[in-house]
Amino acid sequence: MQKKLKVKAVFFDLWNTIALTDSKQDVFREMQIRFGLNELTHNQFVAECERAIMLDKFDSLDHLYSRILNYFSLPYGEIILGDLDFLWNHTLKSNKIFPEAKTALQKTKKKFKTALVSNCENIGFEALSKNFDFNKYFDEIILSCNVRLLKPNPRIFRMPLKRMNLEPEQAVMIGDSLRTDMLGARKTGLKTILIDRKGRHKGRTPPVDAVISSLNELDKVIDFR
Repeated sequence: MQKKLKVKAVFFDLWNTIALTDSKQDVFREMQIRFGLNELTHNQFVAECERAIMLDKFDSLDHLYSRILNYFSLPYGEIILGDLDFLWNHTLKSNKIFPEAKTALQKTKKKFKTALVSNCENIGFEALSKNFDFNKYFDEIILSCNVRLLKPNPRIFRMPLKRMNLEPEQAVMIGDSLRTDMLGARKTGLKTILIDRKGRHKGRTPPVDAVISSLNELDKVIDFR
């Protein structure tokens, strides 16, 4: 039987950990096709999009679209702006909190210090916040668009540790991405829990301390006593 992790703080990723945003991957894929950026792999394109829009705050979607087009040196035009507007609004409407997240976060907050550590742009986070009070569940909220750092940079993980006056080994990071969540957390010295909702890593042994398929399983891998 796997030994449960003993920690004082639990850090959570946002997208596809607490909130469903599967449509965003489809949007990025469609954007790449429409932009004609075939020289990049899709993972490279997504990473470039993160650098383009998740390290700053935007006062409108038009501002965000302009940043994307400028970043990729693409021409402005009604068609491409219309495409972006359709795709982005589809994503905003599709994003939603996972059904078990509220209960899991309430339970975790009662026992541990908690932090949200997310690569995200502010408009999507603000839209999600209209129906979900993140401040109720997290002692610290660290967003890339606010601190101008992206996971897996260890500095973004050190921020909540410093504010909580904790050592890295006293915290665990929960997220769905091996590249951004698990790699960055491990480099910083945190314990790691991969949330694998779709079973993509079934039968494999990813370099993490534990794997779960839902936030309902947190008490199976973390010592809540």
